Amino acid sequence: MIETVTTATPTHSGAESQVARAPRKNLLLAATIEAGTLQATVRIRNLSESGAMLDGAALPNIGTKLVLRRAVIEMPAKVVWQAGGRCGVQFEATTVSVDEWVAGLLSPSFNGHKGQQRVDAIQQALRAGAALPAEAEAAPAGPDEHALETRVAEEILYVQRLLDSLGEDLVEDPILLQRHARALQNLDRASQMLEHLGAILNASDRVAAARHIKMEDLRTRLLRPVQA
Repeated sequence: MIETVTTATPTHSGAESQVARAPRKNLLLAATIEAGTLQATVRIRNLSESGAMLDGAALPNIGTKLVLRRAVIEMPAKVVWQAGGRCGVQFEATTVSVDEWVAGLLSPSFNGHKGQQRVDAIQQALRAGAALPAEAEAAPAGPDEHALETRVAEEILYVQRLLDSLGEDLVEDPILLQRHARALQNLDRASQMLEHLGAILNASDRVAAARHIKMEDLRTRLLRPVQA
């Protein structure tokens, strides 16, 4: 579920006042950052066209310039605050919409317009006798089967890390732990299964890797005889 919220950029020691920012959407999106030699996976926790809040195990310091990437989208940004394993970044441009960040895809544009505005701009150009917009360049060739399998394994392991992080946050609440002990156990079990499946996909000998799985029920299901 994605929720629109209006908040202010957190202040830091010595700041005189909070700085208002554009309405943002609360969400949870996988992304990566690159800042000099630092390359790390992060989660986008809220987002607008002008900036985002990230969390992750390795975050750059205030003032650091970085590139935030999600699928085909990448955006230069600057860290404007950092606290408690999270940081806020301000984008250098506002050319990517929240919906595009969520989808991980850029929408077609014409003269800077997207969506219905793009359609209207094209129609206006045609009525004025202007040339049609150039055809979009052909999409680059996709990965081969091996590369795709490797990427699937990487995504599975990333989801596993997300579940681990979620579980760590939840077990810190004693009330949740008491009320939802079984659900949290299932969450931990799901995380373990994803870790094993990702390791199998990454292995050169997948059958041997499956035979070394410590979860007996998962190992049994994966190695069961093929029905004729």
